[in-house]
Amino acid sequence: MSRACIQKGIGLALIISGVLLLILKSISLPEAKAGWDAWASPGSGTALFAGAFAAELLLIAAQFYLGYLNFRNRCLSPWGFYPLTMLVAVSGVQGIVLAAACLAIRVWPGQGHAAKTERGH
Repeated sequence: MSRACIQKGIGLALIISGVLLLILKSISLPEAKAGWDAWASPGSGTALFAGAFAAELLLIAAQFYLGYLNFRNRCLSPWGFYPLTMLVAVSGVQGIVLAAACLAIRVWPGQGHAAKTERGH
């Protein structure tokens, strides 16, 4: 298999898993809100829920963006790529696996993006 085909597959896997996570999170919103209300002190459950929900949306957005970059074979500077990969890795076990695959593609010998960014291209 070619590098481009593998990279498209990883990008598609990131996008599909992001869609599935978004669907699962939206289905479980009422239960999550009830859990935060029961766990937090009275009156502060909604604020904690909103913060946790915003953090989850940030992780899902990072997964979508990294998937888009891989699928479209876009180059991103190291200052953007590595923090984005870390955000995806923080999202869970599937994020760790997909982020590791993105890192492997990044340092793939040949036409990898790491060679482009190290030389300043």
